[in-house]
Amino acid sequence: MGIFHKLFWVLVVSLSIHSIADAHREVKFVQEFGGKGTQEGQFAEKTFFAFDRDGGIYVADTENYRIQKLDANGRFQFEIQPTESDAFILRNPTDIAVGQDGAVYVMDWIIIQVAGTESPKVFNYAPCVHRFDSDGNFVASYPLRDLTKRVKSLEAAAPGLDADGNYALIIPQGDTERSFLLTVDDQGNIYVFDNGDIHKLDATGQPVAIFITSQPSAGQLSKAADMTVDRQGNLYIVDEASHRVLKYDANGKFLLSFGEYGDRAGQLISPFHLIALDDGTILVADRAKYKKDYASNLPRRQFDPFQFGGFPYRVFRTRLRRVQRFFADGQYAEKILIRFQRENERQAHLKLKAIDHSGNLYFVNTETLTLSKFAPVSALIASAFQTEVKLRYTVDIEDVEIDNLDDLDANFGTGADFDERIKQYQVNASVTLSYDVNEDLRFGISNRVTYLKYTDTSFYRTRDFEDFRGSFNQDDQSTDELWEDRIQLNFTLIRNHDPYRYRTAGAFAYLDVFREDFVNEALDPNNDRFLDFKMRFSDWGAGMHYDLGRSFQLRFMVVHFFGYAEYDYIDETNILYATGFQESDFTQALLTIDGVF
Repeated sequence: MGIFHKLFWVLVVSLSIHSIADAHREVKFVQEFGGKGTQEGQFAEKTFFAFDRDGGIYVADTENYRIQKLDANGRFQFEIQPTESDAFILRNPTDIAVGQDGAVYVMDWIIIQVAGTESPKVFNYAPCVHRFDSDGNFVASYPLRDLTKRVKSLEAAAPGLDADGNYALIIPQGDTERSFLLTVDDQGNIYVFDNGDIHKLDATGQPVAIFITSQPSAGQLSKAADMTVDRQGNLYIVDEASHRVLKYDANGKFLLSFGEYGDRAGQLISPFHLIALDDGTILVADRAKYKKDYASNLPRRQFDPFQFGGFPYRVFRTRLRRVQRFFADGQYAEKILIRFQRENERQAHLKLKAIDHSGNLYFVNTETLTLSKFAPVSALIASAFQTEVKLRYTVDIEDVEIDNLDDLDANFGTGADFDERIKQYQVNASVTLSYDVNEDLRFGISNRVTYLKYTDTSFYRTRDFEDFRGSFNQDDQSTDELWEDRIQLNFTLIRNHDPYRYRTAGAFAYLDVFREDFVNEALDPNNDRFLDFKMRFSDWGAGMHYDLGRSFQLRFMVVHFFGYAEYDYIDETNILYATGFQESDFTQALLTIDGVF
């Protein structure tokens, strides 16, 4: 059995190593703020977020045509919204960025007249960046290119009116519904991603260069979802469709890419958001989801909104999301796990919206538009524990009377020939504690205690009889006490979360202790009959299971049983009539391979 014993502990150790090596942190809820509306601190559905170095929150509210600043606690600070006297108009504000000096940059569209055009006037309608100072005062609007030049072709022009109400032509520069990505480095340089190109503007808004992202060494950038810049001026772009992150220097030269499709550490599934932290690392959020279901012993509730059919018990479901941290060279550093309980109404509609420079995560409730702020904490958190306590106490009392037709005492109907009274008391207590170490590994410990006391008292109404021992009353009482305690450890590892390649491995170990004391004794003082039976045994077991493939699973278990039973029987005359002792000590091993063909 030595080799299988070693295999079990090798598996347990490997599970532990997996947990330690795959370093991660958790999050804790900090506060909730915001909400749907047009009042201070409220916003509409389409919003874009940015943060300053002090934790200030900036919200570009596209549908309400305004910019708001909130402090780190979500309290309203000020609003940017044009009036008739302002020199700017918010037409379709989208992405937003904040410079190191607190300046606010907003992606929008601008209309500029082409020089030398009259009757009709011709206007270019093109993307621009509005700049505001740290107090929200308008500074300037920066077009991505010179829009005052004459247009060679007017095929794309649309009729419109100028400021005086006269007929004019407006030429939109590309699809006006397209999205942009905006970021600003520590020197105030502005970077705008537009249709595969990166436009770089200096701190005064002057165009510097246009970088092509799909370079030969980088490959084709399929779907840019987010962009950030680190303290050294390097640009990072999330390619959602290719499940990777691309890195460029400040001059637009491709440096490296990292990430590949998958849900393991360092892999990505449709990444959609990233931010460069002050320590030089990069946080990347993707759409990987992990399901952790906990089947309890509680009965299923009628009309339970969180249950699926076929199960008589309640199933508690946890859904985990992740944000991964990478070093500047693309090497995986750690991950942050976010756990949401499906049974928690406040967590049912949360969606990651933004991440600030300290790594705090902001989730928006898609129904109420309130924001929930979560801060990274250590890996050991209370929300990862699942505890189930069950206590049951039962009492059973019975009274059995028998009066034969062939009445032994010739008093049929006046008294029972046999009267038996049974009392049974039973206590069952169990505690199960499970802990999801991460999205892969679950550790569990359970303890079940059972206590049973059984009393059987029998009365015989028979005529006295003589035998070689004399005449005795046979009324007696049996008392049986049982006590059992079982403690078990469980480890479960999900090796592959893909539903088509789902693989698990696990191990368990338990110890069970059983005690029984049975006593039978006569009730009449003249009858010395007495039986004392004792049983003491224990068993421990350990096992493992391992998915060999989609259709086969290896199972192995070892059980060791040891204990003894003894009894003494004294007859009616107080003579030791019999005694016995039995000892058991054996080991069983079971190896199976279960499969489906």
